[in-house]
Amino acid sequence: MEEYKRFTISLPQDQYNKFEEFRNKLGISRSDAIRKAMHLLIIQDEAISIISENVVGCIAIMMTHEHVDINDEHVHNHLDDSHHDHDYISRPIYANVQQTDEILKNDIQHHFHDIIISTMHVHLEYEKCLEIIAVSGPYKEVKKLKEALQRLKSVLSLGFFIIDKEIK
Repeated sequence: MEEYKRFTISLPQDQYNKFEEFRNKLGISRSDAIRKAMHLLIIQDEAISIISENVVGCIAIMMTHEHVDINDEHVHNHLDDSHHDHDYISRPIYANVQQTDEILKNDIQHHFHDIIISTMHVHLEYEKCLEIIAVSGPYKEVKKLKEALQRLKSVLSLGFFIIDKEIK
């Protein structure tokens, strides 16, 4: 008989609600749903590893962030229409996790400058952005970039699409 390991996960309330609704619609247990999702993630990663060494594609990341009111260093209320009226001067301010992740994301991208061919930053909502990173190069390096970005706490989701650049 196969031995099972028990572990706990934490989810934001809205993600938990969506998960519960989805798994109830399928009629499966929480454990079975998590097992299947983990299996799919592992299979996708393993399937990609058989692709040619030279790949091209994109990494799409959806990130959340909080805004600092530059004038009084409190988190800005997005319902206030004055969010364009700041005195943007260079000075030290406290950086929250999302702002630190933005700095780290920028640094990660500079370290992978040899495989990143373009980036596009799209503001979806006041507190949510989409970054699309076009990549070209060795699969192992593209995968390292994806994994580095996945570790950022403010990443809500990450999409990874690559194809063999050497298709003839």
